[in-house]
Amino acid sequence: MNSVGKDLWASKFTGGIVEKTINGVTVNVYADRPKTVIETLQNSAQLFPDKTALVMGDDRVTYSELNRMVNNMAYALRNKCGIKKGDRVAILLTNGIPFVVSLYAVAQLGGIAVPLNTKLKSAELEYMIKNSGSKLLVLNDSWWVNIEPILRSIDNCREFYVVGREINGTRQFSELIDSDSPEIVTTEIDEHDVAFIMYTSGTTGLPRGVMNTNFNVIHTMISYKRIYNLTSNDRTVIAVPLFHVTGLYAQLLTYINLGCTIALMPMFKTEEMLRIMEEEKITSMIVVPTIYVMMLMHPDHEKYVMSCFRVAGFGGAPMSGETVKMLRDWLPNIELHNTYGLTEIASPGTCMPKEDALRKLGSIGLPFPVNKCKVVDPVTGEELPPNTEGELLINSPNLTPGYWQNPEATQKAIVNGWLHTGDIAKIDEEGYVYIMDRIKDMINRGGEKIFCVEVEDVLYSNNKVMEAAVVGIPDEIYGEIVKAYIVLRPGATLTVEEVQDWVKERLAKYKVPKFVEFLTELPKNPNGKVMKSILRKLNQPEILNGGD
Repeated sequence: MNSVGKDLWASKFTGGIVEKTINGVTVNVYADRPKTVIETLQNSAQLFPDKTALVMGDDRVTYSELNRMVNNMAYALRNKCGIKKGDRVAILLTNGIPFVVSLYAVAQLGGIAVPLNTKLKSAELEYMIKNSGSKLLVLNDSWWVNIEPILRSIDNCREFYVVGREINGTRQFSELIDSDSPEIVTTEIDEHDVAFIMYTSGTTGLPRGVMNTNFNVIHTMISYKRIYNLTSNDRTVIAVPLFHVTGLYAQLLTYINLGCTIALMPMFKTEEMLRIMEEEKITSMIVVPTIYVMMLMHPDHEKYVMSCFRVAGFGGAPMSGETVKMLRDWLPNIELHNTYGLTEIASPGTCMPKEDALRKLGSIGLPFPVNKCKVVDPVTGEELPPNTEGELLINSPNLTPGYWQNPEATQKAIVNGWLHTGDIAKIDEEGYVYIMDRIKDMINRGGEKIFCVEVEDVLYSNNKVMEAAVVGIPDEIYGEIVKAYIVLRPGATLTVEEVQDWVKERLAKYKVPKFVEFLTELPKNPNGKVMKSILRKLNQPEILNGGD
């Protein structure tokens, strides 16, 4: 690795990092660290008892109040429900105070929290509840319609606590937190104990339950603190789901560890987001680029005072140069950090230093301080030289010990302590990582390899394009050809020919989309990532054929 990028990182962030061998694998670790998730909350409650921890609408909860509610619930779960160390507790809640309390109460017992995607249907929830062996479910009343049809099949889960209206066969969530516990609940917890099972939103096959340990997520908290330069004075708003690693690990756990104030949004609404950012003096957050675009498109966005906002993290999708320019015109002092992560590494993979955001356009940055990255030949496994495309592998203390009850998938994904990400990438001479595509998403047009992200970047460079996604579709002659789906900015117009000419001027002819389709929105999963599997299946009559 060239010294420029490496020295830039090391000069700021790599102090206090030591090597440690865990189960025969050597990883970099933070020497000075808390050991468990519950310890981080208890430390903040001791340091900042009267400070507001959570804001949810008109409700405000201090750190001492939060800690008390968590202890009450831990006591009730243990003494009323029989939940003990290692037991799984499923959480089907929108962003809110009950979610946070439930999560930390399970952690205090040494249990395993299983956050569930609130947009899933009965069959999907049935698989996850059964696969995890969850003994108890906490849920919003609105999701009972998806649980009632599967009650007989999820016989491992017999306790249901509901936030909201009373429902036959369930109990009220308030029963778990309203009675003061006569004691502080303590459990002996090892830092390598599993604390969470996060089900991946895979588009093929059954979801996989990614196990994340206390050790994993503690390193996540410290990494984000260092890279985003966070302190106890920071304030954030969580507008992405808490059942996803970005909302849960990168924000909630990270900011509670520091004793920060956190505003919770159960659902993103542009005007509400702008209001919260102004009134709560938000200093930093991490969201998908679409949220920044929607804020910029709001006609009154410049009326809101954002003088406290200093760190804008984003990931999950590329951010166009036009959006970057508009953000900096609106908020000239913000730091923009393109951040790449995976559930299997409890969120943080790489991050772009603010100093190189313009010098390294297109890069997802350098590995987080305790991470190592390399690119290998997908067939031979041989490490490749700089600027050569191959599969990205990551070694990290954040790395999952595996998939819940799925040793075959674990052995395939993790080899000798390195996670096979499934992403095609290259690493330049300075150590900066560039994601080229997903291995399964790369288009093979008659033997010519086309990286979708390369075409998408060109489409995003057109200031009329708000969102773009490129996929390969079957073709009798070439095997696969390029198709582009585009969402235009409000009021903008483009023709198929104009799109194709734009790409043709910037890329080789074989990379120009054969088909272009304009949509009002791209299909996304609850984490904000474009569902390309859905786009590949679309075959609507309004498909526009642009010819060769």
